[in-house]
Amino acid sequence: MKFNTYRLSEVITLEDARREPLSAEQRAARKGIYPYYGAQGVVDYLDDYTFVGDKLLVAEDGENLRSNKQPIANWATGKFRVNNHAHVLCGSPFCNLRYLCYLLNEMNLSAYITGSTQPKLSQKSLLNIEISLPSRNLQDKIVSFIQPIDNKVTCLTRTNGHLYSSELVLAA
Repeated sequence: MKFNTYRLSEVITLEDARREPLSAEQRAARKGIYPYYGAQGVVDYLDDYTFVGDKLLVAEDGENLRSNKQPIANWATGKFRVNNHAHVLCGSPFCNLRYLCYLLNEMNLSAYITGSTQPKLSQKSLLNIEISLPSRNLQDKIVSFIQPIDNKVTCLTRTNGHLYSSELVLAA
């Protein structure tokens, strides 16, 4: 099995220019149904969107870049918006974005993170990350095996959260 080494800049396109930072006050005036993503996932729901389709969001800043308590790469699909705390990645013929999501969440990225008080993964550092990729065909096969398991884990985690919330309500 042959793996090739690439810099991230060689296998993805970045759509950071379409991100939009909005204050809590601005978001309050624009409530809606479209997810508004930050570094660690959905932070709000707004009345319009700037992205359509499947994108990989990678945290740009925050303590989680060092602690890895949550995934730093998250999947966004459908119609949504992204703030300036997450990089927006699009795939290419060389790279399955879901495969890249799994890969980035398992990598040690500390060499690419700067900032002593507020960890940051700059656009330049992100694009310089070196990754080893198998053929696109093999990436697709790996994703087709992992994704159903990942979907089940997500569903069970969500169910567990609902059960925990119900327990808190019943205990009150």
